[in-house]
Amino acid sequence: MIRISVPCSTSNLGPGFDSLGLALSLSLDVELRPSEARTVTRHGDELFSAVTDADDLFLRALSHRRSALGLADDPFAATLRSAIPTGRGLGSSAAAVVAGVMAADALAGRAHDPIDVLRAATRVEGHPDNAAPAILGGLCCAVVDEDVHAACISSLADVRAVVASPEGMFPTKASRGALPATLDHKAATASLGRAVFLSHALRDGRTDGLAWAFRDAFHQPYRAPLLPGLPEAISAAQQAGAIGAFLSGAGSSSIALVRDDRERVAKVSAAMRAAYDRVGTAVTMRALTVHARGAMVSR
Repeated sequence: MIRISVPCSTSNLGPGFDSLGLALSLSLDVELRPSEARTVTRHGDELFSAVTDADDLFLRALSHRRSALGLADDPFAATLRSAIPTGRGLGSSAAAVVAGVMAADALAGRAHDPIDVLRAATRVEGHPDNAAPAILGGLCCAVVDEDVHAACISSLADVRAVVASPEGMFPTKASRGALPATLDHKAATASLGRAVFLSHALRDGRTDGLAWAFRDAFHQPYRAPLLPGLPEAISAAQQAGAIGAFLSGAGSSSIALVRDDRERVAKVSAAMRAAYDRVGTAVTMRALTVHARGAMVSR
């Protein structure tokens, strides 16, 4: 049997639009066996469990990888178990794509090559900001030029992520559609500066007084009107002692990074829930750890 585990992830972290990502401690777990006919069984939330083979990103990525490398299209039995909420900005799509690429390699007996997997996953996903931390673990920066480039910045071992996920799926396509075609040069320059400062500060463990560095001009101001309670939750988290808070990926979840202190984590979580409650938005709260190792495969 082949086992593959891929963590969920958050991306952007405020100003690091489509480049910064952080692996977190929910995962998609896959079990694979040779079989006379292909079968796929899915266990997860309602949306994940209802996915058909035709729409399955895991199967699409697996097929794409096999085709790109000329691998045999041998049948298999797969069981997928996902603890990652679907459509909440926590990298569920990237996890499925990464798992599909890794499954194609593992079924063909290929050794796991993280950067090669990242390249293949980016061809399917279109951007590496979630795939990079899902594969490499921890806090990553990833960009696409002629090639895909990724660097691990920090494991953030002493940080917890308090996640508030509003009910209902928030499609990435709709969220992308809210973004403007152009940006003010001065605002964009300031946001880029904050992203660089933020990544260096987190790498060095300098988390005091850092909330300002999570401010963004690229996407959050334009997505916030679609997400009632988001600005209030971010402000409440910061006032409750979070290192910083931001919209997770394209949404709908918001995340506050908090020092690993049980009382502070509980205080931030309560403050975020109360902020959403005040505008009538029901949320599920989670406190997650940073996943330092990234995707794993075993036999």
